Amino acid sequence: MARGPKPKPAAVRAQTNPVRSKRKPVEAAPVEAVAVNGVKPPAWLAGEGLEIWNLRAPLLAAAKLLTEADVGAFARYCRNFARWVKLSNELDKDGETYLSESAHGKLKRANPVFLIADRIERQLLAAEDRFGLNPAERQRIMAARSQSGVSGDLFAAAPPKEDPAAKPTPAAKPVVDSGPVGMLN
Repeated sequence: MARGPKPKPAAVRAQTNPVRSKRKPVEAAPVEAVAVNGVKPPAWLAGEGLEIWNLRAPLLAAAKLLTEADVGAFARYCRNFARWVKLSNELDKDGETYLSESAHGKLKRANPVFLIADRIERQLLAAEDRFGLNPAERQRIMAARSQSGVSGDLFAAAPPKEDPAAKPTPAAKPVVDSGPVGMLN
């Protein structure tokens, strides 16, 4: 005679397993901060905000639009952008409105998450203007740079500076116009 409880079928065992797993969830590797041209993100920027910094900071630094003075403002932009993405995903699931009941009947109301996401989006638009992250502002910045003598190309390297100690180059011979053959001299 066998001792112990009667074995359960696999389907029953699967449904009665404890909810808590004995395995620990796999943690994602922490995001490493990327310093660009000596400009590094502040210590308080983490998670998705830091991922956005790592993605966008090199582009802005190459365009000479991100300096040490801009770290706080750009880090705030990255953090707000990450929050906006999170709220947008939540809105995709829950929708922009919800129904509420009151003494007057059912009312359709704006989801508070939608209102917060809208407010953050307005802040993002203002910050994007400051950093040239939209086409109109990039054009304005390029036009201002071309008038000031700075390279108008946001993503090209600065032209090489002339060395005052370098030898002057000899002047080109003046072109004497003596018909079509004289131009070839």
